[in-house]
Amino acid sequence: MELSTAKSLGFWGSVASVAGSFLCFIPVLNLLGFDLMLVGAVLLLIAFYDLSRVYGDRGMFLYALEAIVLAVLSWFFFLVLILALAFSRLGAMVGAQKAVKTLVETSDIALIFLIVVALASALLWYEVLRTLSARSGVEPFRWSAVLYVIGAVALIAGLLLPSKTMLADIGILALFASWFAYLLSYTLLAFSFSSLKPPVTQAPLESTKPA
Repeated sequence: MELSTAKSLGFWGSVASVAGSFLCFIPVLNLLGFDLMLVGAVLLLIAFYDLSRVYGDRGMFLYALEAIVLAVLSWFFFLVLILALAFSRLGAMVGAQKAVKTLVETSDIALIFLIVVALASALLWYEVLRTLSARSGVEPFRWSAVLYVIGAVALIAGLLLPSKTMLADIGILALFASWFAYLLSYTLLAFSFSSLKPPVTQAPLESTKPA
């Protein structure tokens, strides 16, 4: 029962994340997109809780919890970064130099936190999906994990490339590649959840506890 519930929750959580990834870039529907991504994260977290019980691996759930919390934090720092940059340009237009300096410093701090949190989240998520792939025998979980890490690396590269040089176009391409990698990752994740099978029953291990 837990496995079938986890399959359904994981599948629909992945689908919600894919739909949210599309909608968050549409101005009229971006709030709906973020809500769908949040719903997807909650469904995935519940799914991994059930799977940790099915496969007897509590660490799988704990890593998933940490990865999802850090992913939500990365969105928060990304929003702070965008707002700080937008208001700094607005301040420069009206001549508020002191405010511009503060906002630029805020954006730099937000960028540092974003990079650290996004990378940590990606590595934890990779460990979660790698473990689930090994436990379940469903190889696409591992591919989804690799794509997720690629998306995080591309995101960091796109944010770090200067916006006022010839590298700006490469930065934009890196950000698009990041979005596309995340999209493929969640699509593969949905497929992987639909392919989950009950764990193979194994003979109990001999106790190592001394007599």
